[in-house]
Amino acid sequence: MKGTSYLFLPILASLLLAGCSSDSAKTEATSPTDKPTESKDAPKTGGSLAELKIEDIEPGKGYGANDGDLVTVLYRGTLADGTEFDGNMDASLKPKADRDPFAVPLGAGRVIPGWDQGLKGIKVGGVRKLSIPSKLGYGEQSQDKIPANSDLFFTVKCLNIVKKGEEMVIDTKDTKQGTGAAVKNGDKVTIHYVGTLLNGKKFDSSRDRNQPFEFKVGNGDVVPGFDKGVLGMKKGGIRTVVIPPDAAYGARPTGSIPPNSVLQFEIELLKVNGK
Repeated sequence: MKGTSYLFLPILASLLLAGCSSDSAKTEATSPTDKPTESKDAPKTGGSLAELKIEDIEPGKGYGANDGDLVTVLYRGTLADGTEFDGNMDASLKPKADRDPFAVPLGAGRVIPGWDQGLKGIKVGGVRKLSIPSKLGYGEQSQDKIPANSDLFFTVKCLNIVKKGEEMVIDTKDTKQGTGAAVKNGDKVTIHYVGTLLNGKKFDSSRDRNQPFEFKVGNGDVVPGFDKGVLGMKKGGIRTVVIPPDAAYGARPTGSIPPNSVLQFEIELLKVNGK
């Protein structure tokens, strides 16, 4: 129907849910970096690498990732001959338009050991090259485009880290200050918003529909991060809000939002209590 987004209904339906999943670390990975299963039929040989090699191309800033953190990345994986077997970014480190960011619960054993070990210490904005011996990859098992006993080579770019213990902490940045009274719990607000994944991929936008969104703050009508994200805003203000999975949709996919997604919203406050 004209003026209606197919994404709008599932996204709004989830925003209007009072609860959210907090079981993000239990979601299985969905990439060739998935933890391999055992195979008894492959030959007992290995690649040429003896140990994991880590090289930081860009150092990044701030906190270094550790076990228990949720790390969201872009990556590109190749074999020893340079053949790309998987990736959500290209060789120039730009996101692929048809791929989503990949969230890794570090140290949870959801990905190959070379990733669990190799991503420790990476920082937001950092770019790291991982040279992973077959024994820390898939070993004797072939995997889709990866032959048995293959050494693996990854370039990984860190987009975000949700620290263990800060799963409900949101980040806000005001790009334009509004005027009047600050939003508080109990206020009814009218906003425009644009929602994107961390690679810039848009999943929903009230602006694209020219249909402002209205809700009562603190009433449990929206996910917690969205509720908290508008507190303190003033009419006419514009704010960027970054919401971790546990304060959004958690481990369940919603519309075009993949599991364990950190979400970014640009919010413009149009009205407070109808004015």
